[in-house]
Formats: sequence, C-alpha cells, structure tokens
Amino acid sequence: MMTKMSAFSNAKIALGLSLVGLFVQGCRPSDNLHEGFDLDLTDQIAIQSTNDTLDIAKAYLDTEFQWTSTHVNLNDGVVGDSLVTGCGNWNFVTNPSFMVEIWFPDAFVEDGVYHFSGAAGSNDFQILIKRDLSFGPTLISGYQVTENSIQNEEIVARGFTLSNSGQPHDVAHASIQIENIRGPESSIRFVLELANEECIQGSFQGVFEPFSRIEVEGDCD
Repeated sequence: MMTKMSAFSNAKIALGLSLVGLFVQGCRPSDNLHEGFDLDLTDQIAIQSTNDTLDIAKAYLDTEFQWTSTHVNLNDGVVGDSLVTGCGNWNFVTNPSFMVEIWFPDAFVEDGVYHFSGAAGSNDFQILIKRDLSFGPTLISGYQVTENSIQNEEIVARGFTLSNSGQPHDVAHASIQIENIRGPESSIRFVLELANEECIQGSFQGVFEPFSRIEVEGDCD
C-alpha cells in the first residue's frame, strides 16, 4: 500500500517534470522536451548559447552548514574535509576554476525534484554558479593579508530568493533532481533558465563527499 508520504513525493516529482517541460521550451530542442531530466551530459555543465562545457570532478555535501541546513558544492578542484573562508581567504587543497553552490533550507535533502523561481517569495533552494576563478595573495599597503583569495571570477548564474539584481545572469526558473542521495552512487541534475533566456544544464553522478563549509567571522583589518 502506498503511504501518504510516498504518494506526495511521487506527485511532487510528476509536477516537477511537467514544470521543467514548460520552462525549458526556449532552451532545448523540441524533440527532447519529453525527456525531462534525461540530460545528455555526464559530470558536466553545459551553457547552451556558447556550447561551453565545464567538467565536474567533485561533489561535496555539507548537511550542517552554519547559515543554511544543506550546502552542495560541485567543482573541479579539491576541497578536503572542510572549506574555510574568512576575510577573502580560501583553504582549497586544489583551487577550482569554477564552482556550483546550492543551498537547501531543509535539514537533510531527500530524493526528489526541487524548484526555484525568481518571482517567488520562497524557494526550495538557492544557487550560484561561478567560472574563470583565479586565486592569489591579497596585499594591503605592501603587506600580504591573505594567501589564497579569489582574485577574479565570472558569475554564470545567480538565483537567490527576493534578491533580483536585474542582471542577465539572474535565474528566472530552475529545477533540480536528486537521486540516491543516501547511496554510494548519487546523482544530481539541474536545468536553469536565466533572465536573458540562456539555458544552463548540469549533471553529476558519483560520490557526494562529506565536508564542512566554515565561514569565519572576525576583524579582517
């Protein structure tokens, strides 16, 4: 017998797939609309207008993030068991060239489909994608104050609730599908439509490595 919870989950997934079909019509070939999250990508992010792809090497999952409940970090660097940021300094083991950060308000993310709308007052998640990252020391008055801060970055997509900046990279609509989140082989797929009608798709399948993201507060002078 199907429980009320499983029935609700199945209904949510069905609704999610139908919504994805609605908003990706402008950024996917028409003969692929029925496929939903069946993306032709393997551990990659694809930017439709430029045909650029970014290879995802690592996926990290922090279920005790200090500002929200769950934080997912996809990148092509190495984080280690913790990512500490403070005063512009980052302690990556290997610096990435891009990052996808996804914040969920839930204490632990279940398998299913999640949605974002730039016009909504609340959302299932928030997302930020950055590329062309470069790192180096920060100098003030000739003195080095950080060893490994981000020097340059390009914002590819930015979706925060009630924080529309009027920029082309603002996320208008987005959906994420997560499968086997508690299993040894998990997957995450996402489709984003930006304010400029750009379409970004991503897919990763593998191990979501545990880590802790720690933001240090203090006097940075």
